[in-house]
Amino acid sequence: MNGRLTISVASLVAVLPLLLISCSSTGGGPVTITKVNPYHLKRGESVRTEDPMIRFENRRRYRGAIYTDELRERYGHDFTVFWKTTEPKVPAVVRLHYRQAETQQTIHVEETTVSSPGRSNVTKFEVKGAEYLDQGVVTQWKVTIVQGGSEVAEYRSFLWK
Repeated sequence: MNGRLTISVASLVAVLPLLLISCSSTGGGPVTITKVNPYHLKRGESVRTEDPMIRFENRRRYRGAIYTDELRERYGHDFTVFWKTTEPKVPAVVRLHYRQAETQQTIHVEETTVSSPGRSNVTKFEVKGAEYLDQGVVTQWKVTIVQGGSEVAEYRSFLWK
């Protein structure tokens, strides 16, 4: 019995690092995408919640819009990408790939170049206005970061294929 217990503990110790590696964030190398916050501001929907922070976020996005045209330009999706790098000052390209309801399998791409990133970075993308109103809601998305010509990090929505 003691021998089995020792083998079980030894097996657990041997397997534990492998389990921890599989739980690591995307990127694993010099760049890691820690989180992507998608936000969808829909026409005619007001947020009803007891949480004051969620109510504030919704109202903040409408701030300053008075006329119908101004409101229409704010409807759509915002994506806030939080990422870190161990090699600051090395230029990076952050890309948002996405599909919309009306264009179905067509992949749209928006990108921004960060010429001198810090250790912690935030990059924002918007799919709003006429693009959102004509082509519909974003149904799937993924974010990639490219450094030195190769993809170094990726973070995707559950539905991305």
